[in-house]
This record gives sequence, C-alpha cells and structure tokens, in this order.
Amino acid sequence: MEERVSRRTLLAGAAGALALAGCGGPVTPVARAATTVPVLCYHDLRAWTARDNAHGRQLLVLPPDRFRAQLDTLAEAGFATISPDAYAAHVATGASLPDRPVLLSFDDSRGNQATEALPQLQARGMTGTFFVMTIVLDDPGWLSRDDLRRMADAGMTVAAHTYDHGRVDRYGEADWAVQLEQPREELERVVGRPVEHFAYPGGTWHPPALHRLAAAGYRSAYQLSAQPADPGVPLMTLRRVLVDSGWEGPTLLAAVEAARRPA
Repeated sequence: MEERVSRRTLLAGAAGALALAGCGGPVTPVARAATTVPVLCYHDLRAWTARDNAHGRQLLVLPPDRFRAQLDTLAEAGFATISPDAYAAHVATGASLPDRPVLLSFDDSRGNQATEALPQLQARGMTGTFFVMTIVLDDPGWLSRDDLRRMADAGMTVAAHTYDHGRVDRYGEADWAVQLEQPREELERVVGRPVEHFAYPGGTWHPPALHRLAAAGYRSAYQLSAQPADPGVPLMTLRRVLVDSGWEGPTLLAAVEAARRPA
C-alpha cells in the first residue's frame, strides 16, 4: 500500500520549490536523487500502418505484442509500478518507494489505451497514469468519459494533458484557464476524484507556466526531455522518456536503468 501524504503537505512542497527557484536557492543532492524514478511515456498502442512514418513507428506507435512484451520484461525484472501521488510524495517528503519503481504513462487520449493498456495492466497487477486531453473525449477512436471512469475505478490515475494539446510556451492570457483549469475541472467531474498531475504537451515546460500550474491546483507536472528535472522546481519538471518500439529485453532494461541515474 502506498504511503499517503496529505495534499496540503505536497502543495506546500511544490510552493516551496517554486519559491526556492525564484530566489536562486541552492541545489541539494537529495532533491536531485529523489527525481530518478524512470517514467515511461506511451502513446498509440496499435499495429503499424502504411501511413506511419519512421519517427511514428519508433516512438509514437507501439504494436500490442511489443507493448505486452515490455510489460512482461519489467515485471520479470522486479520493477513495481507506482502512481504520480507516490512519486510526488517521494520528491516532496522523502516518502518511501519500492526498490525498483517505474511509472507508466499514456498520452493523448487514444482509444486503444482503454482497450489495450488498461486490460494488460490489470492482468499483471500494474498501474498506469493516463494524461488526457479533453477536446477528443467521446469522439470515435478516442477515449470516452466512460473509459476514464473505468480506469479510475480500476486504480489507474487520470491526469491532465490540456484541452487541445497546446504547448504551454505559446499561451496568451486567456489560454491558461482553457488549457489548465477547465480540463482539470472537467476530468474531476468525470471521475469523481482529484486530478492533480499534468503533462506538458510536446514535453516542453516554460517558467511562466509553473506558478499557473500550482495556482490551478496541480501538484506535479511532467516534461518529456533528455534533461533531468530542474532541481529548483523538481515537482513541476519531472522527466519522462518516450518508449522506443525497438526496446525489448536487455535494451528496455538498459534504457530504464539509464533513466534511474542522477544527472
């Protein structure tokens, strides 16, 4: 059972990190070491088609048999899946994690995340985090609101990925509410649970977004970059890595181990 930490404690930790970054405070080894949980990012779980280019086949579209093999490899190697709540508590307060934690995340609201990812995770006793853009909900081929309820009821984390995948470094004043606040409120109405974690579209974070995210009620946010979490604002710059469709067995484990190393 994951250690529970109060929302007030975690929000205080996020606010403290933002304050530290604003005043140019020192970087601590503890903060750096605490952000080394490997976070894998999946998108489309389906067979390749002739329309998929090389980049898509490598990093965005993963055939189901390869996805299942990756889950089996992680399980056989002793990795334990964790939630964003557990990771945020670890970063903010030092809460304990399993010996070999990994966080599995799924972006962009693809419908096959409900038909492929959810049952495969459940079959292995794993948990996943689904970063949802709300503009496509209930459209053909995309996640439905009923899918999100099933995911949440199954112990998965439903998290936010903006309204329409707009990058945070391109927002005007009116966009913050549309992209950060309204999706969170909509998802909370759907699943009946707090939605407190966010993934940056395109993986790009932007300093002016940090206070906006905290003000909107998010406790953590995930970039998608080769760069480590910013030690001044670790909770709002947690790192993820795109899953390569060529990773299998030893190559998958080597990539996951690489993501565990402090920068």
